[in-house]
Amino acid sequence: MSVKWNIPLLLAAGILVGTIPARADHFTSVIGLANLTNYQSALLVITDSPPETTFAIATHKWVKEGQDFEDAYPKDKHIHILINGIGTNGVVRARENNINLLYVPRDTNWLGTNVGTGLHLAQTDFDDALDLYADLSERTLLIHPDVKELLFNFSLAAQDKAEAIAPLKKALEDRGVRIIADGDKFTWVVPAGVTNLVLHSALPARPAARQPASTNTVNTLPSDSINFINVDLRQVLDVYQVLTAQKWVQDKPIPTNFTITFHNQTPLTKNETLRAFTVLLRWHGLKFVDVDDKTFTLAPIAPGE
Repeated sequence: MSVKWNIPLLLAAGILVGTIPARADHFTSVIGLANLTNYQSALLVITDSPPETTFAIATHKWVKEGQDFEDAYPKDKHIHILINGIGTNGVVRARENNINLLYVPRDTNWLGTNVGTGLHLAQTDFDDALDLYADLSERTLLIHPDVKELLFNFSLAAQDKAEAIAPLKKALEDRGVRIIADGDKFTWVVPAGVTNLVLHSALPARPAARQPASTNTVNTLPSDSINFINVDLRQVLDVYQVLTAQKWVQDKPIPTNFTITFHNQTPLTKNETLRAFTVLLRWHGLKFVDVDDKTFTLAPIAPGE
């Protein structure tokens, strides 16, 4: 799921069954549909525009039938959303705080039509297409920071996930990236021109993560438990410290003028999560170094390392 800051005037719609909403400070529309025999999902854009502000917050989220979640951005109260059904014409039936709604496609060419089985993305963000690829392939993506954000239009007739994955991968790679499998859990998405440099970042397995003193620990992080969107380094290190039961100490200055984006689309063990952090940090020229059993530091990666 991604969050975007937009101007208030957006072409999105949420239609209340039987009435018309009096305000436009919370509305939702559909900008993507995956309609396969063994997989169905819709991409929503949820827009919240608090009345005292001059901007709108647009949240992009892939949803499935039966899924429920909270929209936390309205000022007065959270909105609980339940997805009751996804139509083959892209219309999504939902309940917001126990009120029935229909979310309709932002592209009016979809209205009242059956788009058939396949994938259909209309002016979506590149990371939305990547999220769909991750879900279809059941792998967590590690996305290189130099991958460019592009608008993505894509339509594909396909019957099932097996038919859809390869053409979607090709469409993504046609936009200047390489998609590289890394073990059983991860897929790297990197700019095509830096593939050799990236492959050099392949790392040996890290020793088993140290367990915190508390016995009430979780060894596997559920899917979607981490959703970093351009967060600063310290937030990432806060999670790393919890997973390793080590404290970050830093005597030598390091570059910190960058952000990290990471979403675990699949469940990950602690060690798998640590590997993801290690790869993402190396793409910024830094590495984790254990000082002792209780502390670690960050250091620049030496040439050829």
